[in-house]
Amino acid sequence: MRIRISKGLNNLLSYIYILIIYIFMLLPLVVVIIGSFNSAVSFPSPFKSFTLRWYEALLHHDEFLRSIWVSTEIAISAATIATLFGIPVSMLLVRKDIPGKDLINGFFMTPLIIPEIAAGLAILQMFSMFHIKSSLAGLIAVHVVFITPYIIRAVTSTLIFFDMSLEEAGMNLGAGRLRVFFLITLPLIKSGVSAGFILAFIISFINVGLSLFLSSPMFTTLPIRIFAHLESRLDPIIAAVGSIIILGVSIIVVFVDKFLKVRLIM
Repeated sequence: MRIRISKGLNNLLSYIYILIIYIFMLLPLVVVIIGSFNSAVSFPSPFKSFTLRWYEALLHHDEFLRSIWVSTEIAISAATIATLFGIPVSMLLVRKDIPGKDLINGFFMTPLIIPEIAAGLAILQMFSMFHIKSSLAGLIAVHVVFITPYIIRAVTSTLIFFDMSLEEAGMNLGAGRLRVFFLITLPLIKSGVSAGFILAFIISFINVGLSLFLSSPMFTTLPIRIFAHLESRLDPIIAAVGSIIILGVSIIVVFVDKFLKVRLIM
């Protein structure tokens, strides 16, 4: 009887702990969404009345719309390139017993431990030293370097538990390596690939440290645009931008979970 009570109490405490974590994580998002519909002229402010004026005002701020497009373009391009590069690297690290494997793995994981502010400043100095002009392609390339580790970690976690006999069976039935990869391997590791891609996309989209030094007036990312706006005024249009980002990420997660049948929890 005491064991059951103790087990029930532990479960209750676990649920309460998880609930507190969810409240701590989601409450700020709720505040941002509510603030985007607030008629008050500053953010944050007590809620006065419901309005859509800040979403309408956003349509007249072309700089925000351009920055949203720039950030989306950079994030999709960088995440796609990182995924195409990260999958073969993950397969090499997991399946091949090559000399210096730990050193190679540590090399690819290095961007995770380097502060982005320091890296962005160093890359800016390197570009200046070699007379390389800031460009959208250069910013995408830098983002690829810093988000590839997330792809590798996600794909590696699924490859570790992959049953190699399935690939051997496919090849014994006459399928080539490329066909085996697309028909057997990729469908079975799609959860890691999808999770890594979405995580890389989000990290690239919200990146500040790298974009702060490498952006230019021709291609300013959304986070940098938000910071520049906040330097001059605090109006709920920022809450409207944040609400759109929250909605966009939520749609992506639901689409991947419900339609692609991929769980993003690794």
